[in-house]
Amino acid sequence: MKTQTTETTTFVLPRSGARVARRAAMIVALCALVATLTATWLSSSPAEAGKGKPAPAAKAGKADAPAPAPVVTAIDDDGIEIDGDAPKKSTKRGKAKGELTGKLNLNTATVEQLTLLPGVGPSKAERVIEWRGKNGGFKRVADLRKVKGFGYKTLKKLEPYLDIKGDTTLAAK
Repeated sequence: MKTQTTETTTFVLPRSGARVARRAAMIVALCALVATLTATWLSSSPAEAGKGKPAPAAKAGKADAPAPAPVVTAIDDDGIEIDGDAPKKSTKRGKAKGELTGKLNLNTATVEQLTLLPGVGPSKAERVIEWRGKNGGFKRVADLRKVKGFGYKTLKKLEPYLDIKGDTTLAAK
């Protein structure tokens, strides 16, 4: 009987120092990136940086004298100068909640009637009428959400004034 012997050769790939150094550098870089992003995310935004916090000293060694407060003045629509401490006028569009009475029928309202609603301008009113024509009218008030520009918050704000049946009785007080 003849026996054959075979030799098996095992190759061991040596870990070169360069490969290990490259992997370590990648891991360190990744950790630094994550730490930077986390620190940026947790810190306050630049818009909030100066609110309610004392300003940092310009240079070390100088006396910490309070900086003079800036004087803010503006001119209103009538040409009257307003100082920065005066209460600001509201810039919200549309009518306030308490200024409207009645209901608006979404299926029969005109552009003029729709623009009486708070936050609804001519373009949104046109979209409502276009959607109504394309889809055969509103089956329920919540269908207004299907019109571009009318999300959940807008619908909740307008719901007390909306209906899908009956006459439009919406009017400014």
